[in-house]
Amino acid sequence: MQDRRTEHSMFSPFEELEYLADYLPEEGEAVLITRESGELVCKPYAANDLRDGVDDAELYGLLVQSNERLNRRGLLPLWLAATVIFFSAIILHGILGLSWHRWYLIPGVTILTLYGSLFWIRVRRNRLFRSEILPVIMRELGRRRIRPYSLLAGVRQHGELRTLMDELIRWTPERQLPMT
Repeated sequence: MQDRRTEHSMFSPFEELEYLADYLPEEGEAVLITRESGELVCKPYAANDLRDGVDDAELYGLLVQSNERLNRRGLLPLWLAATVIFFSAIILHGILGLSWHRWYLIPGVTILTLYGSLFWIRVRRNRLFRSEILPVIMRELGRRRIRPYSLLAGVRQHGELRTLMDELIRWTPERQLPMT
């Protein structure tokens, strides 16, 4: 039995499309049909709008690295806060001799220390994001021709990039990019 494609000159474009219909992908997938050297060719098609997440491995790696760098900015303030809380408890009860009737001082010191620590983390992350991470991300977006809000939509689909997502949400692209 001879393949219908060998008689290519006998088919009209509509007959060629009918032939290609046998090879269409599963439901929900898409193909792009182009003409190359006089023949219709089926190619898989995926929209590049990043709604399903970041699918470029190099860009995803850059985003993961940026996220981890932002996460590490919280280590020093948290360790320092834990140390301050611990030694505050020792000083308040051991050295100053406060009794347990004034137990509320420890949660008060803890809340103030943690609030200060979280503020310090926020400042450190923002400084790192604005000075080092954002310029690299903007350069990659320009190179790949990805709009900032498309990147935001792609990062939103990856829960593991939550810290980076928080920084991207606080950043306003209109102030940095001429929108074309």
